[in-house]
Amino acid sequence: MPTPARDAALSRLPVALAMGALVLLCVLFILGRPWRTAEHEHYRASLREVRSDSVQIAQSILRERMGLEGIPSSWPNQFASLREKAGALKNSPRFLLAEERQELERSVTLYLSSVDECEKLLAHIQEEDARAFELRNRLTRQVFFLAGRLGPQASDTLAELLLAARADEGFHAAPVSELEEQLEALASVPRPPELEGSLQELQAEAREMTAHQREANSALRTLLAQPANDTTGLLIARYQQFYDAASQRATRAHLLLFSVSLVLGGFVTFVLVRLGKTGRMLDTLNQRLEQRVDERTAALSVANQELRASAARKAAILEGSLDCIITLDETGHILEFNPAAELTFRLPGATAVGRDFQRLALPATLPEGSREMVARALRADAEPGRALRLEMGLMRADGSLFPAELTIFRVRGDGAPRFSIYLRDISERKEVERMKNEFISTVSHELRTPLTSIRGSLGLLENGIMGTLPPQAEDMVRIARTNTERLIRLINDILDLEKIESGKLELKWQALEPSELIDATFSGLRGMADTAQVTLRSSTVGAGLVRGDRDRLIQVLTNLVSNAIKFSPPRGVVKVSATRDARGAVRFSIVDRGPGISTEQLGRLFGKFQQLDGSDTRSKGGTGLGLAISQSIIEQHGGHIEVNSVPGEGATFTFTVSSVSMESASVPAVRDDSRHSILMVTADESLYALLRGLLKLEGYRVLRTTSLQEASRMIEAGAPDALMLDTELSDGNGMELVRQLREAPATHTLPILVVSSHLPESEGVVAPLAINWLVKPFDETRFLNTLRSVLRPPGKARVLVVDDDVSLRHILGTLLERMGAQFYEAADGDSAVELAREKPPDLIILDVNLPRMDGFEVVDLLRQGKSRTTPLIVFTGRELSADEQRQLTLGTTCILHKARSSEGEMAHLVKEFLNGLLSPGSRPVPEKVASP
Repeated sequence: MPTPARDAALSRLPVALAMGALVLLCVLFILGRPWRTAEHEHYRASLREVRSDSVQIAQSILRERMGLEGIPSSWPNQFASLREKAGALKNSPRFLLAEERQELERSVTLYLSSVDECEKLLAHIQEEDARAFELRNRLTRQVFFLAGRLGPQASDTLAELLLAARADEGFHAAPVSELEEQLEALASVPRPPELEGSLQELQAEAREMTAHQREANSALRTLLAQPANDTTGLLIARYQQFYDAASQRATRAHLLLFSVSLVLGGFVTFVLVRLGKTGRMLDTLNQRLEQRVDERTAALSVANQELRASAARKAAILEGSLDCIITLDETGHILEFNPAAELTFRLPGATAVGRDFQRLALPATLPEGSREMVARALRADAEPGRALRLEMGLMRADGSLFPAELTIFRVRGDGAPRFSIYLRDISERKEVERMKNEFISTVSHELRTPLTSIRGSLGLLENGIMGTLPPQAEDMVRIARTNTERLIRLINDILDLEKIESGKLELKWQALEPSELIDATFSGLRGMADTAQVTLRSSTVGAGLVRGDRDRLIQVLTNLVSNAIKFSPPRGVVKVSATRDARGAVRFSIVDRGPGISTEQLGRLFGKFQQLDGSDTRSKGGTGLGLAISQSIIEQHGGHIEVNSVPGEGATFTFTVSSVSMESASVPAVRDDSRHSILMVTADESLYALLRGLLKLEGYRVLRTTSLQEASRMIEAGAPDALMLDTELSDGNGMELVRQLREAPATHTLPILVVSSHLPESEGVVAPLAINWLVKPFDETRFLNTLRSVLRPPGKARVLVVDDDVSLRHILGTLLERMGAQFYEAADGDSAVELAREKPPDLIILDVNLPRMDGFEVVDLLRQGKSRTTPLIVFTGRELSADEQRQLTLGTTCILHKARSSEGEMAHLVKEFLNGLLSPGSRPVPEKVASP
């Protein structure tokens, strides 16, 4: 149903149209009135009056000439009056057309010209009549004078003459011929000679009077022939014609106006009917509106009550909030200061209101960057609703400082800008964080060491160092050792997670080869995969270089690949691939064919301390932190780990890392502090494949280029530990690069191995360059020994002996010195790692059961540095399982049992491992069983 507002809008338009129609009807009524009859009647009366006056003047002239009356003396006045009345006729009625009014004006002008002509003729008649009258009087006097002197006959003739003259005065006077006859008769009358002149004079005057009389009659005829009267008739007829035409026009206009009036009247009637309906509808709507107003009034009353209650609650929240809530105006001055802020800043709210917040709270020692951030957040043009969260030290009113967490944002709304600040004193939290850091430090330095000793002791007991244990006791020891190892892994994961969350995990950015990352991961997990009967495969075709932290990316890959191995069935395959995606980034994919992950389990896969439910996953063990740590590491690299899994068909874990373009002048970081880097310059794919596999197996980092120019760039970015150069290159002579390197101070001592299919013709060409020359095909063992010898510092072979048995260390030291090796020793794992990093040994002899850090941890730590390629002899008294033997692997590794090995076997292994490094004059070692 239409709303009242809409009905009102609909009714306003018809009402407005109806009012307009009524106004138009009024206008049409005014326009459609009959013309002003008074104006018509007045003009027609004026025409008749002019015509009457013209006729009257003409009749007066005729009567005067007929002798009925004399010429009135007011002829000029009559003509002036007639001329005035005729001039007024120029103002024709306004209902005539302009052309018609102009025609009437021309007719009036013509009539006035006729009137003027009549007046002139009348004046001429009057002049002739006056002259004739004067001559007639003289003629009469002369007739009477002559009648007394002439005889009776003459007197009768004169009398007849006088009568003829008198009869000739009027318009109907006798013809002039009678007067002529009388004059001729008078001429025949005898007369005395003295009267002859008088008679002739009489005759002349009679003829002159006759001439004047004739002129007056002629002028009268001309006057009577003037068209003045006809002009008035023509004027009246023409006006009547124009009037009839105007009447016809008015009739047509009236018909049109009448038609329009009928239409408008019908529309007004329709509108009135519609308004009647609308009025009834409005009455109904008004009733409903009143009802709704009552309802809204009641609702508004309830809303006001709720608003007051809400305001009360807000006030209670504001007053009872434990956080500081501060409101600022557009200039940064305080408008509101809640009680929590008063307690925090130790300042009454009344005193705080109106003060500048930055001057009140920001200390002078605050870093400039933080101060600028606060100033920018309090600018008037700040984006409303966008919050700035900061953690900084603030100042109380008494000058003391406290750590605070504050959120600043501009309040949305009209009018002047307003800012709200939510502030919290985090002194307690900082204290808790300090205690947590101290606890973590304690865990790191105090808890992990005894746990390592416990694990070593339990391992010794499990391997029978105290004799064979009962089966139940052996199971208990194994359970304790396993849980100890799990606890150590948990501690390590917690420490890593704490570093990530606290932002203390610093990434070492460098250009990396995906194939090298995958190979390093596989080398650490090869034993685990062999035990699980799982095959590891990789593919990195066309991936290019990536930018990231090598150790952390290997940690992520190790975590994901180890999980894939755990959940893969026997004889399964775990495939790791690296490909370039459409955006240019490198996408790593880890695919397994395990049981898969359900949709419900995907949501909590990356949670902390989360393990998937089910007996199968529970049996795999783990801390539940690995995936969370991996996700955090990848997020710091700008990516995100994604999972795609179908239950029963395995799972695929993917993440992306930004790539490095070789064309952008970025080259991979050649030097790696964690291991030895070998730069190979060769175009021979088979040679590269052979040496790459051999070197990676030994733990070396291998970089390759096929261009001498690119090799120069990579060496300038950071010299490798050794350079392997193939002489068969397409872009130049490799020996020229060797000469350049020898001439440069930074690469003067760089170890260089030249691989060629033949020896140079002259050794003098090679000798000054101090390089090692290898001829294809070459012996792999000799190649590795040569490489190891060029990488080590000059001097005697260095052997590190790590054992907590002092006597055994002494025996081994004596043996090594006899063989010409330099001997140094360590009694525990911590000292061993420190010595290996400080003085990289050529060989390590390691016992497994060590205090503070056992042999397993020593090997794990050494694998993370350049000692990963160091040959290792594990000299232990415990029986090692296959899994433990795989964990105790560095470079070339051999395991000897203390109880079953002789001193000669040890010497043989040392000589083999230190091939080419021992002094030629070393004495042979007699066969002797080593002390347990």
